[in-house]
Amino acid sequence: MEAQEGDVKSCEASKVKWKGGFVALPFIIAQVFFKAKAKGGFRALPFIISNEILEKVAGFGLNINFITYLNMQYHLSHANAGSLLFVWGAVSNFAPIPGAVIADMYLGRFIVVAIGSIACFVGMVFLWLSAMIPGARPPPCDMRSSPELCAPPEARHMAWLLAGFVFLSVGAGGVRPCSMAFGADQFSRHPKERRSRILQVYFNAYYGSIGVAFMVAVTVVVYVQDNLGWKVGLAVPTCLMLLSAASFLLGSGLYIKDRGSKRMFAGIGAAVAAAVRNRRAWLPAKTEDGVYHHLKDCKLTVPTDRLRFLNNACMISNTKEDKSGSGGADGISDRGRLCTVDQVEQLKSAIRVMPIWSSTIFLAQAMNQYFAVPQADAMDRRVGAGGFRVPSGTFAVFNMLTMSLWSGCYDRWTAPALRRLTGNPRGLTMKQRIGGGLVFGTAAMAAAAVVEAARRRQALGGGGMSAFWLVPQYALAGLAEAFGVIGVIEFFYTELPKSMASFSMALLYMALGAGSLVGSLIIKLVHEVSGRGGRTSWLAEDLNAGRYDYYYWLLAGLGAVNFVYFLWCGWAYGEEGQNVEWEDEGEGETTIA
Repeated sequence: MEAQEGDVKSCEASKVKWKGGFVALPFIIAQVFFKAKAKGGFRALPFIISNEILEKVAGFGLNINFITYLNMQYHLSHANAGSLLFVWGAVSNFAPIPGAVIADMYLGRFIVVAIGSIACFVGMVFLWLSAMIPGARPPPCDMRSSPELCAPPEARHMAWLLAGFVFLSVGAGGVRPCSMAFGADQFSRHPKERRSRILQVYFNAYYGSIGVAFMVAVTVVVYVQDNLGWKVGLAVPTCLMLLSAASFLLGSGLYIKDRGSKRMFAGIGAAVAAAVRNRRAWLPAKTEDGVYHHLKDCKLTVPTDRLRFLNNACMISNTKEDKSGSGGADGISDRGRLCTVDQVEQLKSAIRVMPIWSSTIFLAQAMNQYFAVPQADAMDRRVGAGGFRVPSGTFAVFNMLTMSLWSGCYDRWTAPALRRLTGNPRGLTMKQRIGGGLVFGTAAMAAAAVVEAARRRQALGGGGMSAFWLVPQYALAGLAEAFGVIGVIEFFYTELPKSMASFSMALLYMALGAGSLVGSLIIKLVHEVSGRGGRTSWLAEDLNAGRYDYYYWLLAGLGAVNFVYFLWCGWAYGEEGQNVEWEDEGEGETTIA
């Protein structure tokens, strides 16, 4: 009875707060329609997961085939279109960093996901209008037969594209880092033992929904784009994004909405400030000889020797003789200038993962196979007796299919077999999985080079090659994602402080964003350097005139060098799971002698 009265009061308060606002209509309808006795739980998940599925179908359906739209409708060369998509991918992958901070420190995840969903819809509207309005793109021209006669896009044409990209990137910054965590929040009031089992089911359903979304996107949406034109092809993901935002907002009355906490980075921020302030303090010859500022009743009373130069941020005295904590000549008497041992160790853990983080940037090269779509266009895509032509973008389904099959089989069959060989309960360590992802990513680039060289040789000889020869590089890229991306997520989540759990997911997107920027830079350099002196560029518009196989071999070589760098980073990091257990910050700090 009390819960029902609370819901009525909440609904009335919402009416007062949003009175007169048309934007508030979905919230009011949802709260009146869903008079739940308790918020959260499984009843809230259909709205959250449907939001994610529809958003992913729209996003995947746009990304997979959009290089064709830029080439045929905007008259951008494959090199320029690929570079533009890499930059957009970089911005979209960097956006979750501020999105995670804003959600966890200020607005909360519900508001950020809602804003992100609406921003994605607005971005899709701009891209759809670029196909609907004739003046929003260059005059029609046949880029296949006479690309030199096609007018390049002007600034007013690019404005439509860039506006759409900006809104989509803002939306990605809100949805990507918060959607999964917001779903997990719905079980925050369950008992701890039951919650762990429920979350396992939820995460499986969440990743399963992404797989379903990808399959639909690369089959249905790409088929519509190839056969019904881009006006309908962009209208479909636009409508899906509208349904995605609406479904999320309609479930508003059922959600548990935790507010942001400004203490997310308080510990690490305090440690950085204290380390700078106390940089001139002398450290003891042995760390355990000093006196350090720590939380009351905290097990961690002395900092570790890792990154020892940061220990001055929590050091009161460099000798145990000063048990009063007065500091002395070589110590710090003002505790307001210090942080705790616990905060110093949090900062150390964040710094230590960064070299391994930098080595995962290469994964973006394997995952973003933009040039595979024009490759498939130049190959034989017919299947069956009727000669049905598989859409070029649909071949990316083998990427997700491989990743889904491997991820599904790993815990059930692969891990037990590996456990007998390695003796590790997980089968492979987290660093081994990341390294495996980098190896498979390099192998994907090498396979792409071999297939492209064979395709070009047969095309120049008057023959043709089946587009299904692209399956190996897509499958290897799927294994790179299954090993590398999942390994990176688990590594960051385990090795970073609990206060940075949401931020650890954003670190993955930051690595992919940096990889996209590097990919764009590589394309620019390869296109300009290989085309000097009147020579044909490796990334020429005519695939048969260019040498895309050389470009792939270059990426494979860079991948091999990056793998050696990763091995060094893994050696320097040391064993996994050696970080200390951090205590919750509280009042009543003390020191020890």
